[in-house]
Amino acid sequence: MKSISIITSTLFILNLNACSQVPKECAESWKKMESLSKQMGMPEEQIKAHKKEFEDNIQSLSKEDAIQACNMQSAFLNMASQKP
Repeated sequence: MKSISIITSTLFILNLNACSQVPKECAESWKKMESLSKQMGMPEEQIKAHKKEFEDNIQSLSKEDAIQACNMQSAFLNMASQKP
């Protein structure tokens, strides 16, 4: 089961990078955001809507600004997912 999740996640990231031209840092940030959303019990349709919004926002930025925003978001998500 875990290997299926890893394979699915890897394919998702590759697909995200190839199709939408989202920087690698943003694909990694989205993966963390998606994982946290699933842990919180967010419905799959809502996650898909958030993904579309995320991609649209990232694509509206320059590559440098997108990378900076995604790095900051990843740092925040890392802090949010840490257990005390």
